[in-house]
Amino acid sequence: MTPFFSVIIPLYNKENFIEKTLQSVYEQKFTDFEIIIVDDGSTDNSLSVAKKKIENFKNTTLIHQENKGLSATRNTGIRASKGKLVALLDADDLWDNQFLSTIKALYNEYSNASVFGVDYLERHSKNIELTTRKNIPNNLKNTSFIVNAFLEANMQQPLFCQSSVAYKKEVFNHIQFNTAITYAEDIDFNILIHLQKHQVAYRYKPLAIIRLNIDNQLSTQSISDKTLPNLDAYESFALKDLELKKYLDFCRYFFAMSYKMESNHQKYNQILKNLDKRNINFTQKLYLKLPVFLIKSIKELKKWFLKYNIRLTSFDS
Repeated sequence: MTPFFSVIIPLYNKENFIEKTLQSVYEQKFTDFEIIIVDDGSTDNSLSVAKKKIENFKNTTLIHQENKGLSATRNTGIRASKGKLVALLDADDLWDNQFLSTIKALYNEYSNASVFGVDYLERHSKNIELTTRKNIPNNLKNTSFIVNAFLEANMQQPLFCQSSVAYKKEVFNHIQFNTAITYAEDIDFNILIHLQKHQVAYRYKPLAIIRLNIDNQLSTQSISDKTLPNLDAYESFALKDLELKKYLDFCRYFFAMSYKMESNHQKYNQILKNLDKRNINFTQKLYLKLPVFLIKSIKELKKWFLKYNIRLTSFDS
């Protein structure tokens, strides 16, 4: 029997998290799903912890492969999936027990959509859990709707993360995660979703938790030795697509700032060549001019404010 959902969990050295992640799937109110865990050559006890946890759950497949990276691991799981919808869940993230039932409700209500997402919370530590800053009106919170300008909605914090979204299986007939990209692969994937005009249905309610500042997390690592999405490859499409052009420049700004913080002047200047500064705000333009020591001081100040659940960002003009 074909399951409604295929839950794909890429696993790499997450022995301290995978058990709770799996538990959050087992506790779902909607239970018509299979789980596919793809171990990407873990060198810790992740695999044994996962095996023990899934012993009593029948609809689970565990695939082991040599280390190939996150994109290849997701693609492996997707190829093995049998469900109508594919839901990705990182091995250190968590779902609210209504996550799958909410995605199913979106699927029922918006039959023409092929991407179904919800909001998420950021867990910075045991005592700090923050809502995200979205480029959509606050009065839409706790409502469901079609996202009419998908990339524009992602021009603050992402509308959804890969642990808070599901896709119709046929989406992957034409789009895969680019295995050449080793950092920010979701940006490339979202651009392809936009270019192929997939409708996105959204529930503006946080039903997933992503953990930040933990071991083996790409977002905390240097990007200078990573392969980023080739934003310049989409410039030809952006000539007649202002939303795409603004999104490309939005991403360029954040990549440029990362290179600046790592004193990688060559890649910093390379990124800036195609960044149209008319598409970034005053604060972001200022950050590009500030010396690194001052930016680092500002970042430390932001961390201090986070302790009091106050988020300061460069999104504010």
